Amino acid sequence: MGSKKLINVRKSTQKSISELYKEYLNYCISIGQTDGTIVSKTSYFKFTLNKIVNVEGNISTFTQDKLEKHIIMMRKNKYSSNYIQGVVIKSKAFLTWCFNHQYIEKFKIKIPQATQKKKTVYTEEELKKLLKKPNLKTCLVGTYKNWVTVNTLLGTGCRAETLLNILVKDVDFINSTILFRHMKMHKQISVPLSPTLSSVLREYIQLLDFKQDDFLFPKLNKKKMSYDTLHQNISIFCKHRNIQMRGINTFRNTFATLFIKNGNNNIYLLQKLLGHSDIRMTERYINLLPCQMAEDINKYNPLDVLNQQRLSIKRGGKQ
Repeated sequence: MGSKKLINVRKSTQKSISELYKEYLNYCISIGQTDGTIVSKTSYFKFTLNKIVNVEGNISTFTQDKLEKHIIMMRKNKYSSNYIQGVVIKSKAFLTWCFNHQYIEKFKIKIPQATQKKKTVYTEEELKKLLKKPNLKTCLVGTYKNWVTVNTLLGTGCRAETLLNILVKDVDFINSTILFRHMKMHKQISVPLSPTLSSVLREYIQLLDFKQDDFLFPKLNKKKMSYDTLHQNISIFCKHRNIQMRGINTFRNTFATLFIKNGNNNIYLLQKLLGHSDIRMTERYINLLPCQMAEDINKYNPLDVLNQQRLSIKRGGKQ
């Protein structure tokens, strides 16, 4: 008896793209995607998807041709390659969900390559200005708090959302560690607490009379601070220090850069400190460090070190 060929029949649905996208978002929430991912996908629906296709129309109207025409439009209007890549990735994720539920016939979606830019960092001169401790007798509480925030961002290399979820009890002065309870990949890690940052945080917690269950960097009412408020506070702090604000994540870039520049090229240690789940993410991070880092890193290249030792011995033998 011959085998029967299974035919993949597409479901018919009267639901609009808008209705299906709501179901898709609920699915993303149910499988535990991060809050940041859900916010990003919600923004895509509000501000981008309706430019590709009429979201009140049937899913069958979301065709390969329409997606490609939108990509061409973005290229013609000089959108950054990173932005274009992000749009295609989010479109593909939604369409794949629709493909899997047989709401639309599958078609191929190729994600375009993005041009990776060198990481922006704060210079050492800028850091000296930002890290100059304010006069505790005359400064505002907000200024002091922002100074401590900058110290923590630079001293740990953590992301903004990680910083905003740190509790006072997560700072372990006895074992010199900080617990990062909110990470991008839903994992918790403990990172070393440097002597300088330990001193800064110990004084900060005592002066502001924080309790163990308080957020380390809360709003005035002790509630969790939002990213927008954090960004605004650091922007004001940078302005008062005559420094151009380059974003919260720039402190993370600076941490990684100085980590290498100061002589520690242990990529696996850097991976742990940055909280990367895949070593390739850390390798990519290092590859995007500023060009001037090459000279500093080369000082620790084993071939160059051995060559310098050989030349030193040779010179010594001639004397």
